Amino acid sequence: MTILIGILLALVVGILPMAVYALILWWFDRYEKEPLGLLIAAFLWGAIPAIIFSLIAELALDIPISYFVEPVAANLIGAAVVAPVVEEIFKGMALLLLLLFFRKEIDSPLDGIIYGGLVGFGFAAVENVLYFATEFMESGLGGVAVLMILRAFLFGLNHALFTGLTGLGLALARTAPNWLVKAGAPVAGLLLGMTAHGIHNGGMALGAELCWPCLIAFASDWGGVLMLLAVIVWASVREQRWIATFLADEVERGTLSQDDYAVVCSYTRRVATRANALFSGDFRRWWSLGRYYRLATELAFNKHRLTRFPSEKDTRERVVRLRKQVKEMTETRRRNAQYAPRIGQ
Repeated sequence: MTILIGILLALVVGILPMAVYALILWWFDRYEKEPLGLLIAAFLWGAIPAIIFSLIAELALDIPISYFVEPVAANLIGAAVVAPVVEEIFKGMALLLLLLFFRKEIDSPLDGIIYGGLVGFGFAAVENVLYFATEFMESGLGGVAVLMILRAFLFGLNHALFTGLTGLGLALARTAPNWLVKAGAPVAGLLLGMTAHGIHNGGMALGAELCWPCLIAFASDWGGVLMLLAVIVWASVREQRWIATFLADEVERGTLSQDDYAVVCSYTRRVATRANALFSGDFRRWWSLGRYYRLATELAFNKHRLTRFPSEKDTRERVVRLRKQVKEMTETRRRNAQYAPRIGQ
């Protein structure tokens, strides 16, 4: 019975905080939500394959290190070097697969951080469960409470930070026209993630004897989190500007009305309009508005990409297709105007 309680407790306090963090990160992606299936896949990659492959690789590498190096140094090398390199590579594989097979979903640096963060939260959730279950067996509830404060709250964003840096690098490679950035950004992002991970693990490993390594690790962790948060805010503001800039001429084309344009450009008005439809029980309109905003946003983002990559035939074709879809929905909305309130009212 005690074992069962420990397992259930570890599952709840290990997974729940990471799931909440993942939802908060998802909220930051305000204007063009990523496909739910890909978001779930990213989280699950971190929770299952990345964990399994990392454990196998770390065990395999720890054996020769332990043979040639004394135990204290071997533990430090395993924590500060082996674990960061191995774990960030296997977590980063999800982002590489995303870039190879779903590259059109990555429109801005924000997308890379979102996917990288979700992989990290999935990894952290399972890692927390393993740590909490072990601690419960060894120290009981008191030990779990202390460890939960450290792993779920004080350092709860760490894995999202580490893999978010890799995601940022891959997103910059996807969106930058400069070939130097394309080649260097993914490597730089991965190395930054490994370095931040190594600083944290090394600081914690040395913290058993010294105080200052823990302080360095804490400063590195939260400094990195604040830096990524600044990038997220900057990217979100920039996305709103893309929407306002690249949909302005679509009003003149008749692709969407002036009223619709004003709502599409405002996150708060989008939410208010869809909420009005939802609370009035008009679920069909609520869903239709969401699709309308998404298509209009994708049109703006693809038009922006076309200014940076004018020779991309597939992007040009997507612009034509999206413009047609948005215009058709606009015309349908006009025909139904007498049955539904106008957007923004």
